[in-house]
Amino acid sequence: MSQSRLAYLFKVYFNETATAQERDELTELLLQRENDAEVQSLITETWRSFETPGQQFTKEQSEDMFANILAKGKAAAPVINHNKNYFFITRRVAAAAVIFVAVLGTWFLIKSKPGPQPIVQVQKNSMPKKAITPGGDKAMLTLADGSTIILDTTHQGELTKQGTTKVVRLNTATLAYNAGAASNPDVVYNTLATPVGGQYQLILPDGSKVWLNASSSIHFPTIFKGKERKVSVTGEAYFEVAKNAAMPFKITVKNMEVEVLGTHFDIMAYDDENSVNTTLLEGSVKVSEGAAVKMLVPGQQSLVDKTGAIKIEAADVEEVMAWKNGWFQFNSADIQTVMRQISRWYNVDVAYEGKIPAGHFTGVVSRNNDISQVLKIMQDGGVRFKIEGRKLIVLA
Repeated sequence: MSQSRLAYLFKVYFNETATAQERDELTELLLQRENDAEVQSLITETWRSFETPGQQFTKEQSEDMFANILAKGKAAAPVINHNKNYFFITRRVAAAAVIFVAVLGTWFLIKSKPGPQPIVQVQKNSMPKKAITPGGDKAMLTLADGSTIILDTTHQGELTKQGTTKVVRLNTATLAYNAGAASNPDVVYNTLATPVGGQYQLILPDGSKVWLNASSSIHFPTIFKGKERKVSVTGEAYFEVAKNAAMPFKITVKNMEVEVLGTHFDIMAYDDENSVNTTLLEGSVKVSEGAAVKMLVPGQQSLVDKTGAIKIEAADVEEVMAWKNGWFQFNSADIQTVMRQISRWYNVDVAYEGKIPAGHFTGVVSRNNDISQVLKIMQDGGVRFKIEGRKLIVLA
């Protein structure tokens, strides 16, 4: 393939006029080692095209430009460390690199002194021999009689019946409950649970959809009867609830209850987090903790702390929903917040040696990367690690 062809594909992709076939072709060319030098040159040329003599941007302008580009492409941008001693004013460099990161996921910025930052490529053969790979579609189903089915090792199609409800594995990532037509069916309960490093989707008997994040579970009836639909959740789950005004949908989480009629929302209730967070994307929900009751509107988040107090604040919906869409996304997150998510997804134990590093991290990273690629980005932001088996040690 000629050099001019790669340059053409780069241009149409960057200008958002590339066809699906051209995007696929660009992906193939980016994966070929012999094109590395040309790719680097194209990024450099694009960066230079942004500049005019004497042009300068304030911190706020740089932040806004990068945020707009990231919102368009949802690219795997680097995690950036905002320690008090550093400020990365080169978000414009990230703008030049973003399209490559979106396609390939292996182009990153590295930290140096303020000013234009170099872009480096992670070598394909630089990963450890036994890489710690990301999580995947894994879950265990516990039936009413206590027997279990490991979903990631079983066949697709109908797995069993629970009462009159058929339990069907639709694909490698989705389990569905198809309710029968019996006039007075028996109600039994099942539990779907993901391990550390697992995720799964469930379609409930009423058609409501649930996505489980790693180390999470949902306990639910195999058919909904009566005046309400009720389930319980641990860990984190995203819901798209089927509308049924005559039968409200209720979720119990620890000592808290969330009531909805039909809506899209996320509940995060891990034991190692400081609060149970309910984030509303669409519709309305009522959050109850003891005698305290709060209503949410789209774009809001409730935080219930360990004392039972309920706080309502504006939500960063993209950050909350990043896990479901295949990303880690952090907006000024501290190292412990980042490490909790990494621990759950990569099934590693995290320990801190010496003082816990200060600073906050902002950026988006694909959850499809193995752990060494994710840590490489953070190391470039000034954090050091060592790995001993499945133990990740954060160094002071």
